[in-house]
Amino acid sequence: MTSMNAQIKTACVIGDPIDHSLSPLLHNYWIKALGLQAHYDRLQINIDRFNKDVTNCFNDHNFMGMNITLPHKQAALALAPYASTEAKKAGAANLLVRRDGKLWAHNTDIEGFTGPLMKTRGSKGWEDSAIVIIGAGGAARAALIGARKLNPHKIILLNRTDEKAKMLADSFGEPVMAHPWADRQKVLRGTTLLVNASAAGMAGKPALDLRCEGLAPDALVYDLIYTPLETPLLAEARAAGYGTLNGLDMLIGQARPSFEALFGVPPPADDGVKAVLIKALEAHP
Repeated sequence: MTSMNAQIKTACVIGDPIDHSLSPLLHNYWIKALGLQAHYDRLQINIDRFNKDVTNCFNDHNFMGMNITLPHKQAALALAPYASTEAKKAGAANLLVRRDGKLWAHNTDIEGFTGPLMKTRGSKGWEDSAIVIIGAGGAARAALIGARKLNPHKIILLNRTDEKAKMLADSFGEPVMAHPWADRQKVLRGTTLLVNASAAGMAGKPALDLRCEGLAPDALVYDLIYTPLETPLLAEARAAGYGTLNGLDMLIGQARPSFEALFGVPPPADDGVKAVLIKALEAHP
């Protein structure tokens, strides 16, 4: 990737496929709002050419860095000589940046997960809470790392494949515990925060086989999916009077520290970008 104007800083998001990514719309909205001489694009990279193509991008001195989405997050961590603590813990990177001439891998998915929760109840609002997380992939790992930062009383991990949940929970230790999928309704009782970090409920996939029954009266239901904007899980939660967050909240949350790392300034604090993203999703569902 090369800049057509020596004064324009460039960055991008990479993945395979990548046409669906909302990151260019999001970052260019902030770039325009701040009046920066910069541009953010998307780039499809095949896993077989990952190292070569990423290295070529960073050969351009105007190139500031890139966000990484599936299936390249582990490859990004492996490529970078330096990595943040968050990236090492997650075993994956969603951001590559040049820092003092060195290539660094970072993971802002963790901050993306916790940011909306902090905004909802503050840094102390989740202490001694009961959290249930569903899933056992990369999103679930980021959610587990973030959830531990909230200082809950317990974190219960559920997955349709019990063995995967147990392996992931064991890799974290207390307060993370895996429970059998068959006990999913039982363990929801008194839960303060329910997180869907699986693909269940995503457009084209079956809904999550779980009912929002027995949650704490002030519970929040957080679905990391944003296509559709309201999954069956969130629709049920909203109808029952629970607070809800969707994947757009996490997308914006992880983009904020990414933007600052890429362009050297924080993005605008207003929430206008979420309305822009919603409008784009409604126009092209």
